[in-house]
Formats: sequence, structure tokens, C-alpha cells
Amino acid sequence: MPTLPNELLYSIIDYIAYTPKLSRAVDLGLRSKSLFEHPSPELLTLSVANWSLRRACLPFLFANLDIIHDDDVEKVDKYLVLFSRFTKVLIIDVFLRKSDQVIFHILPQLTQLFHVELRNCWDRTNLLRTIIAHSTVISVLVHELPDVSMCDDDLSKVVLNSIHIASAITPEFEMYLARGMALNHLEFLRLDLLVTQFESKIFSGLKGIRVFESSKPTSFSWLAILSSTHPTLNELWLNRRQWFAHEAYPFLSPLFEESQRRGFENFFAIKQVGLRRATGQASQEWYVTGLSLKTTPPSTSLIEILMLVASAFPKLEIVTLNLELHVGMYEIGNLISALAHFSSLRVLYLDNVFKRLAFGSEDEKLMLPVQQAESTDSILRVRAESGLFLFVSCLAKQARALEHICIDDSGYEYDKSGDSTRLWTLQGWLHVLNGNRDVGGTLANTSQKYS
Repeated sequence: MPTLPNELLYSIIDYIAYTPKLSRAVDLGLRSKSLFEHPSPELLTLSVANWSLRRACLPFLFANLDIIHDDDVEKVDKYLVLFSRFTKVLIIDVFLRKSDQVIFHILPQLTQLFHVELRNCWDRTNLLRTIIAHSTVISVLVHELPDVSMCDDDLSKVVLNSIHIASAITPEFEMYLARGMALNHLEFLRLDLLVTQFESKIFSGLKGIRVFESSKPTSFSWLAILSSTHPTLNELWLNRRQWFAHEAYPFLSPLFEESQRRGFENFFAIKQVGLRRATGQASQEWYVTGLSLKTTPPSTSLIEILMLVASAFPKLEIVTLNLELHVGMYEIGNLISALAHFSSLRVLYLDNVFKRLAFGSEDEKLMLPVQQAESTDSILRVRAESGLFLFVSCLAKQARALEHICIDDSGYEYDKSGDSTRLWTLQGWLHVLNGNRDVGGTLANTSQKYS
């Protein structure tokens, strides 16, 4: 077998080296800016195939270092020669306390290190200062404000991942900003706080904002101000109990106007809207990228509603579909065809969808027979899990941009005597794994009996 050129070999390894990043905040669209990447099973397998491939895999195997417990520090010290040559990204987690002095010894020897994530820095001022002083480190991601004693230091390398503002920006936070600290994400309790706090504030590096309770503003002039003063800002998420058609929201008007024309305006409720800035940092245009949709009685027009939403917002990437109050039933092929019209859809949340799915005889053959259920399982729960896997697997084949699906489903099952009921739940993430659009993942299930 001929030997591959090193450049081609490294390109192949780089392609399969790391597992996809699955954000815990994917429902918000506001992702952690951690640069850490986990080695893939394929990389680990390839690295033990032979000595030649092992050498080629070393830069990828040791590029990312996650120190969680004190025991991990001893392992790093043992293989320090390799980490010093290859480690570029380092995470120092919250459980470390006794080993900071050893880390002080390790850090200067990591000559390739450029990014550090410090999960707990409140009472670790000396460690944070040491990281900032490291000559090759260009960014330090922290998840809470450092100890106030750090305010006299240069924080230009420090990036705060997120901060929640419930009433007003504190003087302490102002001091950190004045010392050069950048900020990834802001969370506001109410929309009026966002409007008032941005009158004279500029947050360096700000990329995303979330508002938990959005009242209707008199105008959207504040959005234009945000766009002009924060060129890096590209995502805004607004939550409400419900968005109403009679309120003139410019970004929702394409949906509301058409739904009123068709008589659908009372058949669904919108709980959350995600906006993204159009391409170009100077752009003042925003479009809908995320939507949380809940159907309301007496709606039985789910297919029509989905087609309408897909047409109104062709760039939707994150969709929540809540059918808890829905009453209709739909053949899975028809529902999949409607969802496939969301051509940009990457993340789909399915909330109480199983009871709305109708499976044909051919579908039944592909589902796990209930006879294979454990004696303690709810038969309906087993059927729901198998049916949802089948539904998502078929959907992944047609919705070509889809990457992640979150399942949250539940139901009741009565025993034969009728004396008791059993509540079952299914929750978890499923993911599109490869070019064949296969789906993998696990759903946590519980079953509780009531007399």
C-alpha cells in the first residue's frame, strides 16, 4: 500500500478527529464560545493502528486538555512532554482546588497554548493572573466575574461568557468592562431593561442577547441602536407568554398577515422568537432564525400552519413544536413532508408529538415489537420511543439541514384492572450522525405508577 503524503494524511485525520459540538444552550441559539473539542472514536481507533499513524494523530490527541479533578493534574504532569508540544486549548474545571500550584508549574511549559477556559475564577485570582500573563495565551473564557480584587489588572484577554441582568448593570461589572473585559452574551429579565441599559453602554465583543419576558415596546428604534453600536452582535432572542397578531412586530408580520388572511390566527401561539442579523457587520436588517410554536384548540390544521410558517420564514434554523393541546392525527409521511419545507432547519424540539402521529402498516413493521419490552416497562412508552425514533429517522432523510432533535414526550397508560395508571416520560437528544443521515442518541425514560 503506497504511503500517503503527510499533508493529505493530516487533512484526513483533521476531518475525523473531533466529535460535533452539542451546545447545552442550543435552544437559545446562544452557544458557548469554548474552543474545546473532544476526540472522536475514529481518532482514538486510528491512533492505535500502528506507530506511523500514532505519530500523525498526536497533534490532534493532545491539542485539547480538560483538567477536571486533582488526579488529572498528575496525568498531565506525567505526559507533560507531549502536552507541552501540542496543547492549544485548556479547560480548568470547577472541582480543582489542591493542584493550583502544580498548574502554575505546568502552564509556562505549554508553549502552544492560546486559549484557556476557567470554569471557576471567583476565588482563584492568582491562577487567573498567571494565565493572563502567559505569553502565548490570547483569550481566557470565564463563566462568572472574577474576584473584585482583579479590577486593578488588565482584563483585555478575558471574555465573560454570559451575565444575567435582573435590574441594572452593577458598578462592579462596569469596572471589569473598563479594564478591557469582553462579553459574549447578555441576558435581561425584561425588555425595558435592555432598552434603558443600552442607552449609553457598549459591550465589547457582544454576540448575543436573550430577553426572558418581552413586553411590547412602543418602537423598535432600540434595535437599530444596538446594531450600530455593537457590530459583533448577531443574535437576539425574545420570550413572551404569547405574541399577538394585532401588535405590529415587523419581524413577525409576514406570518401574522397571511395567517389572518387564511383564518389561522387563533390556531397557534408563538412563545419565543430568535432574530439574526443579516450578513455583514454593518447591516441593520434582522430576520427570524428561531421560533417556538404551540398549537391551540380547536386547531386541526397543523400541516397548513407548518407550511405557512416555513413560507414566511425561509431561514428558520431552530424550531420548537409543542402539540400538547393539539387534537388532530397525522400520517407521519405527511407531517415529515411539511417539516421538510423548513429548508434551513438545524435544530428541532418536539414536545408531546407522539400522540399526534399515525403509523401505517408498513411503519408498524419497522417499529420495535412491544413484546421486546421489559416487564417493568410501560408498553405505550416502548411504542412511543420506537415510533419517535422511526419518525425522526425518516425526517432526517428529507430535512437535509437537520442536525439535532430534542424529544420531550409523556403519556398515561392504564393497567388492565383499571385500578391504577402509569405515567411515562421520554426526554433527550437525537443527532444526525453521518452522510447517510443515520440518527443516534438515547432518550431517558421514566415510568411512575399511581393507584
